[in-house]
Amino acid sequence: MTRVDYDRRLYQTYRAGRSLSADTGRLWMDALAGHVGRSRQGLTILDLGAGTGRFSVLLAEAFHARVVAVEPSAKMRSDAERSSAHPRVVYRDGTAGAIPAGDGEFDFALLSMVIHHVPDLDPCTRELRRVLKRDGLVFIRNTFAGRLDGIRHYEFFPSARAVDEARLPRVKRVCEAFEAGGFAMQALDTIEQEIDPSLAAHCERIERRALSSFELITDIEFEHGLRRMRIAAARETNPTPIREKVDLLVLRRRDN
Repeated sequence: MTRVDYDRRLYQTYRAGRSLSADTGRLWMDALAGHVGRSRQGLTILDLGAGTGRFSVLLAEAFHARVVAVEPSAKMRSDAERSSAHPRVVYRDGTAGAIPAGDGEFDFALLSMVIHHVPDLDPCTRELRRVLKRDGLVFIRNTFAGRLDGIRHYEFFPSARAVDEARLPRVKRVCEAFEAGGFAMQALDTIEQEIDPSLAAHCERIERRALSSFELITDIEFEHGLRRMRIAAARETNPTPIREKVDLLVLRRRDN
């Protein structure tokens, strides 16, 4: 696994380059709530790999929850503490293999675009099982190898798709690791989200180079892809929203 260092450059562009609209944020909170199966109030939630806190505040508000947002990148965490502050969110240093929390502390955990950064899933599953309450849920929001059709920027950056097909895990691999670690798969939902209102707006987002896969292609490949994207955006006479499909893998802690 090639490690992406968010403290080198990505922390500067992540917030703007990975922002979600209010409607898209609600879409994801509703998707989670559909699986929680209990009162949406007063939960304690783990946001593992929280980045700049884009989901941490959404979770705190949607579930009236206490959120522990764990992020190993010091500069991403600093940005979150500064720009995603919330009275019910606390940001902590930690990793998927060493979660700074007590046993049985959380009702559920969210890992958003994180699982491909976890070098070893076995310590991750052990830690998640430890910190979750009985029957606690793990939500893995991610794209997976073999399921990348419909993501528009790959049309212009084929080398980025090749990188992601190689580095992203397959759903089966993740399920096997979690099942071995004491979890049972509950669902695999595919959520279609609107990412930008037009290709031109999407191009402006991509220019920020805030996707970790763009760290793993050359500058020349990135510039060539950006040029192709700009040309296509300039030719678009009837702009339509850019939508993409992202998977939500749901797993439940087993206690039998």
